[in-house]
Amino acid sequence: MNFEPGIIKTVASHLLGEPNIQQSNETEVRYGTNGSLAISVQENTFFDHEAKEGGGILDLVCLKAGISTKSEAVEWLKKHGIDIGEAPDKVQSKVVATYDYKDESGTLIFQVQRFEPKAFRQRRPDGDGWIYKVKGVRQIPYRLPELLSKPDQMVFVVEGEKDADRLATIDLIGTCNAGGSGKWRAIHAEHLKGRAVCVIPDNDQAGLDHAAKVAKSLRGIASSVSILDLPSLPEKGDVSDWLNAGGTRQELLDLAAAAPVAPSGRAKKQAADDDSEEEVKRSQTDMLVQFAKGHFDLLHDKNGDVFAMDNRTKEVRRLGGRQFKDRLIAGFYAKTQMAVRDQSLRESLGTLQALGRFNGEPQDIHVRVAKHGEKYFIDLCEPGNSRAIELGAGYWKTIDCPPVLFVRGDAQQPLPAPQTGGNLAALWRIANVPQQHRLLVVTWLIDCLRPDTPYPGLELIGEQGSGKSTAAEALRRVIDPNACNLRGAPKTVEDIFVAAKQNHVVAYENISHLPGPMQDALAILSTGGGYSKRMLYSNDDEHIISVRRPWLINGIAISVTQQDLVDRVISIDCPVIEIRQSSSQQWRKFNQAMPGIFGGLLDTAAKALEILPTIKLAPKDRPRLVEFVMLGQAVALSAGYKTNEFLERFTELRAETVARTLDSSPVATAIIEMLEVSPTGITAPIKDILIRLEHHKPFGAEAWPRSPKGLGDALRRAAPALRQMGISCISVGKLHGGVINWSIQKKTADPKSPMSPKSPDSTFTDVDAGTWGTWGTLGNSETLTENADLEAF
Repeated sequence: MNFEPGIIKTVASHLLGEPNIQQSNETEVRYGTNGSLAISVQENTFFDHEAKEGGGILDLVCLKAGISTKSEAVEWLKKHGIDIGEAPDKVQSKVVATYDYKDESGTLIFQVQRFEPKAFRQRRPDGDGWIYKVKGVRQIPYRLPELLSKPDQMVFVVEGEKDADRLATIDLIGTCNAGGSGKWRAIHAEHLKGRAVCVIPDNDQAGLDHAAKVAKSLRGIASSVSILDLPSLPEKGDVSDWLNAGGTRQELLDLAAAAPVAPSGRAKKQAADDDSEEEVKRSQTDMLVQFAKGHFDLLHDKNGDVFAMDNRTKEVRRLGGRQFKDRLIAGFYAKTQMAVRDQSLRESLGTLQALGRFNGEPQDIHVRVAKHGEKYFIDLCEPGNSRAIELGAGYWKTIDCPPVLFVRGDAQQPLPAPQTGGNLAALWRIANVPQQHRLLVVTWLIDCLRPDTPYPGLELIGEQGSGKSTAAEALRRVIDPNACNLRGAPKTVEDIFVAAKQNHVVAYENISHLPGPMQDALAILSTGGGYSKRMLYSNDDEHIISVRRPWLINGIAISVTQQDLVDRVISIDCPVIEIRQSSSQQWRKFNQAMPGIFGGLLDTAAKALEILPTIKLAPKDRPRLVEFVMLGQAVALSAGYKTNEFLERFTELRAETVARTLDSSPVATAIIEMLEVSPTGITAPIKDILIRLEHHKPFGAEAWPRSPKGLGDALRRAAPALRQMGISCISVGKLHGGVINWSIQKKTADPKSPMSPKSPDSTFTDVDAGTWGTWGTLGNSETLTENADLEAF
């Protein structure tokens, strides 16, 4: 019948009492402790998720009032004063299939009806009519007479009657239980005594759980039990979908024959009596290998590292990583109900490693970001899928299946779904970056998404209370969130490369000093390079880590002092925060704003990539980080800054960084002081220059060179920075007596050299006040504070 919307709520209140308020809303009312019975207010329909059945108002009355016919249900409604109107009878849902459950003799015991919209209902015969209750009715497997008529054939246990009927069309025996997944009982298993059974789950978690339950119940009863995961099934797909897609009877039988067999309880006891423990372990190793091959594709990269790609979700993980091991063990147990032995796991992983290294051609496996053609891809790291962001000139979008492979480390965390039209304002409320340097930091964030160019490093320095660690963590979270966003200082160079292998951004906090080899390692990360070590002392194998990664450090004092690394770092001095705010409130608001921050960053990146091909730099303006500067110019123009605004700010910051670097070099300090006393400079053998510089040696300089060779090395390291200060420091070769001479002179001013940039206060344009939104305008005194008189941010 046609009812006014919402009538079913009145009916349900009579039949079911009070609803589950916590799980109900305006459009759906839930009943039961767990809200398993759902009422759709607008549609006047219900569905019992526990019983797997549903229908319209009359169906609900029949089910809950113990009424067998629709006409009786109508009378029940009238009796309870529920207005049913004068509309002609019209069933809310229609029956599209019926499935008869018959016993050994062929007598109908009960029937399952399938409705559209999808719902199921069970009923039993009662004379010429039906009773819509099957409580106390004997439970039997579907198609029992056919199953018993062919005792020598394998039995396929599927999840629904539709699939069992589909198997019957190709002369195979299929059966199931009424009620769907989770409703298999021991009474069903008894009918399969002594039979070879293959369980075919639907391709979802409920299907896998149901298959494991069926397999467990058949141990000690069936002669053999296997679980067959059909290849190339879509999400929630079943055997009917597989056959409809072109699968054949013979292919199904071949797959069933090859499926790993889980020994029954009786078979396991016999094996324990007749076989050695070593043979049992070997059997489980083989089963693990077969299980892994059936669920994962094995890949390897150019370094020989092996990875496993989940056939269903397309997620890629390192074969030796914790996540892969957990999935292998859990999946194997769900399928076989067998715990994995340590020795079997080690042996199977060794076999899979070997198989993976010889499986096809090496693949490019990426961490978090990748480039394919002219587009960039960013892995969202969402569990259960391989979704990524596609970023190109003028656009970005979320895609389900990127054309590149991403490996996900154990500590990597998901990025939020980006919000279109977001902005970066909320970032500056937690990241205490001076306003004049925000353009450089945004460019650094965007550059971290480009794996095809050298990566600059970012160094945040500042005294205690400047929020540098908080800023560093916030910046890391925007592009590469991790279970441990900031690590303590590395102990060895190897630590740096191991971290780079597992993460996209390498980030350390509270760095007080970086030894020379570690600064060299960070320089290698910026431009790309490798690190190798002997795998075991007992063999000649070499383990290679070849990476290029952005990096981030923070500390009170400047740590980047070697000129080779100074040329690859953006060093930001964080000011002291005058008024503070609680950390928990700070991070809560940041997490809420993350989709908008990430979306705003992508919007800016897309605009900048569109402008980038038009950017040109004069040869005199090209620093070592030329790709970064060109991107920065495009970012600035995309946000409305004036031409060369980025270059001016970058040049000014570079001058400040170089000055700090020279202050940390005793040789450079001595040279500057010497030229102040002797402006004409010096050209002489390196030994004489060392003696001359001794007179200007800074007090307490521990790193002072002790030999002419040591001074030569120090001069080569300091020469690029001194050159930017207008001091020429070059080796002029052998002049007299075969002695190598050096020349240290003040450079003559170039009348054509560009003017030095103005101070930050005078270079700010209106865009700093909010053309980007974007980038926020809070001053330092307003940043991250805890004050009862101030609202947060």
